[in-house]
Formats: sequence, C-alpha cells, structure tokens
Amino acid sequence: MVLAIFALLVVGTTTLAFTASRQTAFLSSRNAVNSIRVRELADSGLDVAKAILRSDTTSWRTNHSNGKLLNNYALDGGTITVSLIDIIKRESGASAAMCVPISTTTDVEISVTANLDGATWTSVSNMSIPQVVKGQYAIFANKLLWIYGSNNKVGRWNRSPLASEKRRVNIGTQADFAVANFSGVWIDSDVRFESEVLPLDPDDARTLKSTWVYYPYNGGTNLWSSSFPINGPGRDKVVAIRMSADESIRMAAAPAPVATVPAPPGISGGNSITSGTRTLGPFRVGTPTGLTGTNLTTNNCTLLLTTGTYEIYGSWNALNATIRIQGAVKIVISPKWSIFNWFPSGINWTNTTVELTTGADLEVNNGYSLTMNQCWIGSYYQCVNEPDPVKAVGDPHMKAWKGLAFQETACDGYVPDEPRYLQPWRVRIYPIKSTLSAIFVWNLTNTSVVGSLFLPNNTVRFNGNSQMYGRIAADSVFIDGTSRFCYDHALDDIVGLTEGRAPNRGGDPEEVFPIRPIRWGADRGTGP
Repeated sequence: MVLAIFALLVVGTTTLAFTASRQTAFLSSRNAVNSIRVRELADSGLDVAKAILRSDTTSWRTNHSNGKLLNNYALDGGTITVSLIDIIKRESGASAAMCVPISTTTDVEISVTANLDGATWTSVSNMSIPQVVKGQYAIFANKLLWIYGSNNKVGRWNRSPLASEKRRVNIGTQADFAVANFSGVWIDSDVRFESEVLPLDPDDARTLKSTWVYYPYNGGTNLWSSSFPINGPGRDKVVAIRMSADESIRMAAAPAPVATVPAPPGISGGNSITSGTRTLGPFRVGTPTGLTGTNLTTNNCTLLLTTGTYEIYGSWNALNATIRIQGAVKIVISPKWSIFNWFPSGINWTNTTVELTTGADLEVNNGYSLTMNQCWIGSYYQCVNEPDPVKAVGDPHMKAWKGLAFQETACDGYVPDEPRYLQPWRVRIYPIKSTLSAIFVWNLTNTSVVGSLFLPNNTVRFNGNSQMYGRIAADSVFIDGTSRFCYDHALDDIVGLTEGRAPNRGGDPEEVFPIRPIRWGADRGTGP
C-alpha cells in the first residue's frame, strides 16, 4: 500500500511538472512569436509614416494632433501610434509642447510605437523632408502659356545631377482658361516631351506621361471658358491635373528693391568700352535722379566683373562682348521712363556671352524690357587635359552658339548638345519691382541661358533656337521656333518661385527623402 501510494505521488508529480513545462514552453513560444510580430508591426508602421511624410498631398506638417500623426491606428492585427517632433525646434531649446511640427518643419523625428497581443515595440528615426510650402515648377505661367513652333522640347537637363532619376517635369498655371481675359495653355502638335518617367504605377495611367500640367480648380468651369483645360493639338501629350478647391498656385512676391549701397565710382575712361580686356570693380553709370538716363556701351571687348554691385541708370547696350563673373556680382539696370522714352529697355545685348567662374554668383535686376539676341549665359570652362591653350578655354556648346567652327579637344570630341553643368540658382534674372508691367516684354532670340527667370507681371518670349536650362515663372510664357526648355530637378529642393501646391515629382522617394534609424527595441516586457 505504501509503495503504491508513493508510486502514484511520483507519477502525479511528474505529470504536473511535464504539464507545467509544456505550458511554460507554449507561453515562451507565444511570447517569441509576439515579439517577432510586434517588431514587424513597428516596421510596417514606420513604412506607413514614411509614406505619409513623403506624400505631396497629406499636409502632415499641420495635419496632426499635438504631434501625433496616428493614434492607436489599427494595422495588421495590432495598433500603431506615430508621433512627430521637430528636431530643429528641440535643439533650439524649445519645450516639449512646442516641438510639434509646423508649416516650416524640415527635420523631423518619427516615433512609431506598435502594440500587439500585449507586446510593445518602438522605433525612432530621423527624417529630412525639404520644405514644400513653396511649390516648384519647371515652368509657371500665371496667365498664358503657349508652346508652339516647329520642334520645341520640354524636358530634363540631361547633364544635371538628378536626370538619371527620370523624375517628371511639372508645369503650373493660375489661368482659368477663360476666353474673356485671354488666358490658358496651348500646346502645339510638334512639341516634344520626355519619353520616359519613373516611377510607373500600373494602376495609374497618368504616370506613363512625363509632364503634368497643374491648373486651378475653377479652370474651364465658367461661362467664357474653353472646353478643355489644356488646349492645342498636343494636349494629349501631357497630364492635366485640376487642383482641389482648397489648393492654389500663386506667384511668389516680387523681388525686394536692391538695398542702397554707397555710391560707387564711375568707369575709368568713360561709359563706352569698345576693345580689349578690362577688370572692373563696382561702378555706377548715370544717377538715380534726373529725367534722362546714361547708357553703358560695351562692344568687342571682355569685361571681368569682381564681387560687388554694379548700377546703370540707363541701358546696357552690348555687342560681341564677353562678361566674365568673378565672385558674387549684382547688376542693377534701371532705365529712365519719360514722355520721350515710352518703352525703355534695360538690357540690349547681341552676340554677348556671360560666363561664371567657379563659385561665382550672378543676380541681374533689369528694368522694363529686355532684349537678348544670339547670347549665351553659362559657366566658364577650361579643358585641363587640352594642350592647346586657345582650344582649351570655353564651353564648346558656347563656341558653337557663337558660330565658331568646332575644334575637337581632349574633353569634347563633338559639339555637345547641352552646356556644361552650372547650378541654375547661381544665375537669377529678376525685374526691378518698380518697373513691373505687362506691357514690357523680355525677348530672348537664339539665346541659351542657364539660370532662373522670374517675371511676376511681365511676359517672356523664347524665339528661334533659344534654350533655357533651369526654371521660369512669368505672367505669360511663349516658347516658339525650335526652342528648348530643360529643367534641373536639383531645383526641387530650392525655394521656388511660386507658393502653394507642391507638385508630384516622381523619382525614387527613398533617395529623395532618406531616413536614419535612431532607436529600435522593446519598451517593456513581451509577456502576455
């Protein structure tokens, strides 16, 4: 009897131990599975957060609740909470309550807390998102955009650093396409656009086209409107994007007047330079007061302009001239309007070249009209491997533009189709605010320009074989002849010339907005 009772005790204890061990093993296994699942949920939550922050339409900077972008959001059988912190505000010493994102936030910390079956996991990452309050468009025409002629092209600058990403090219307008006020977009049948764009979305046929045109919500809706938002036989080559009722694009504010500087001296030897090479410092031609202006004439010469502000109260007339920019140069050309001079023009250049040396920066403030014929604006270039010093100097694209016979060099075996790369924001051509008027037109004929053109109240015309590498924003834009416009997508991250809607750029968002993990782990036990 005693032996039997002892045997039962041993067997019972063993059974209980076995059962307990099985339960412990089951719970440990479940905990391990939960730990894996909650980590995966946190990763998925971070993917959701990145998609929201990278989107052009979510308005995440202001569409949150005290920094919480998502609160207990159901996902994959669990929940996630996504919190955002403005890193720059935190580093400046702001309190926690004041570190939530605002409309100007660019650097943000993302905390994703995942909960699943009692297990919790948090990941923390930093992300830099360029400010997109100012929308960036390759071409923006406030009132009219006409692209016509025999063989125009609108596309990317192939020599720009981001051309290989094949981002789409965006065009914007605030025109309502009304016949009554003569506004709208016209695209001729011969206009060429890029043939390839990335990324492609098989569920969105719009992504097959490289160029999107954004127009206002009321475009094509009033009694006097055209029947199509985008008109012309080439309208099917682009995607027309109607903005929502609460969206808009508007021209940025006109440039502020150039700050007053101490009156620089005049030009030694007079205001007419007709030969040789001259190195010039800041000068003033004419005076701000008086009814008549004083013109500057530079023909058949080379001018080397060093850092400073150059003022001309009259017109700058140039023929067969080379202007080499060495440093940060600002040029102000303010012609005089009077009853004897109804249509003054600031710049009148023919067969003139502007070259920027390494690190140079040029801002031109031009009054009233502008005329450039057979001109070229770009970078100063020298082929270091070319033994012939004469052949080595000068962008071959520029030489061909000036009609010089092409000579093969160690750097170029044939005439390049595009100029050497120069950041377009280094060349800014603006109007003088006090001379803004739609009756004054900027005409570029057979002219190649690397830079930014901004004419909030004026019209710009590209005639003949003109080329633009950079961006344009104007009241009206006309692209005629065999002109070419090439956008540099590096401008996407530079303050734009318009405000409002941020266009979808395409490209690889993983490369455009990189993310850096900071912390990844369990906040507390992973038990049931």
